[in-house]
Amino acid sequence: MWIRYIFVLILSVQLLLVNVWPHVAHASTEEPEIQADSGVLMDMKTGQVLWSKNPEKHHYPASITKILTAILALENSKLDEPVRTSQLATEQEGNRVYLVEGEEEPMKEMLYGLLLNSGNDAAVAIAEHVAGTEENFANMMNEKARDIGATHSHFVTPNGLHDPDHYTTAQDMALIARYAMQNETFRQIVSTKYYPWKGKQWQSELVNLNKILWTYDGANGIKTGFTDQAHQTIVASAKRGDQEFLVCLMYGLTQQSIRDDASKLLDYGFNNFTTRTIAKKGESVTRITYKDDVDTDVLIGNDVTYTFRKDESAPVERVLHIQKPVPPFSHGTVLGTIEFEQAGKVIASAPLVAAKDVPKLHSAWLYVLPAFPLFLFGWIWYRLRLRTFRSKRIQNQNYYQKSFRSTSNEANSGS
Repeated sequence: MWIRYIFVLILSVQLLLVNVWPHVAHASTEEPEIQADSGVLMDMKTGQVLWSKNPEKHHYPASITKILTAILALENSKLDEPVRTSQLATEQEGNRVYLVEGEEEPMKEMLYGLLLNSGNDAAVAIAEHVAGTEENFANMMNEKARDIGATHSHFVTPNGLHDPDHYTTAQDMALIARYAMQNETFRQIVSTKYYPWKGKQWQSELVNLNKILWTYDGANGIKTGFTDQAHQTIVASAKRGDQEFLVCLMYGLTQQSIRDDASKLLDYGFNNFTTRTIAKKGESVTRITYKDDVDTDVLIGNDVTYTFRKDESAPVERVLHIQKPVPPFSHGTVLGTIEFEQAGKVIASAPLVAAKDVPKLHSAWLYVLPAFPLFLFGWIWYRLRLRTFRSKRIQNQNYYQKSFRSTSNEANSGS
């Protein structure tokens, strides 16, 4: 009897080890495999892409488009501005906050309706408020995307409802999302799980459609999407301590599978990478010296952070590229760059700047020129004196010669 219990216990432990231990090892060391067609894992602080699958493949973004819509609204309006709803806005399909024509809501409320409930009507109302028309707003979207560095995208609608000419990539959306997360208001909205909505026609509690906020430890954003053409899309982020990662996935199979993919990539980030500051702004790296004891320290112009694999051990070396400009120049003047190399590869760089003002150097001629008139006067006086002396000497010589001749003549006459 006891032998049977012991056997069952041993078997249970073996099954536990077989089923659990390999999963832990996979999470910490192996490259993740995902079901979505495209994906990117990015460090939020440095912007480094740490893992990718088809990062520049074109896909329809669906409602993650609203990330870009929101950041344009935040940068081009105030939160308390009233946003008026047009008939066009009320005609939008899909997710809505049930705005009615003529309804006015503060921009802040519209943004919560946009990002939590994915309101397509709110997206159009915001676009028309900011730019006058959807077309004008689309131009703003494309210009902003290019400014951010998302150069493989083209946006047509503010809500992501399908248009064949409305497309992006996983990497572009990761760049846009990282940019948006630098805005504290945006960050606060997308991390909110519940928000009361008190519209003219519809009063309810908005529930964030991004279920990662409930299922992943440290999750703090940001947006999901779906259309028949786009399939499932998601941008998800999470922060634990000082480490923060962002994931963008395109063309997922199901809501559950794309959430699983996102969790898997975030796990891969937290388990395998660490972000460190490798140089501090204001750190002195060398000094440049001019004559007359004029010099300045050369400082690193900004903090430099880099995301390393936890199993990396190669040291980081510094390479200075310094120019020595002709003074004068002011503090903060760029004097060159510093590059950080690991295993022969440049992993980061930063500007080098002057620590203080450097005045114009004084030439030796500045000291000589004031004395030149005196020198010239002295030289002329010397030449005149020399000429006078020579003239007198010649006169004396002539006098002595005359005297000598006179004496000689008198002597000859006497003889």
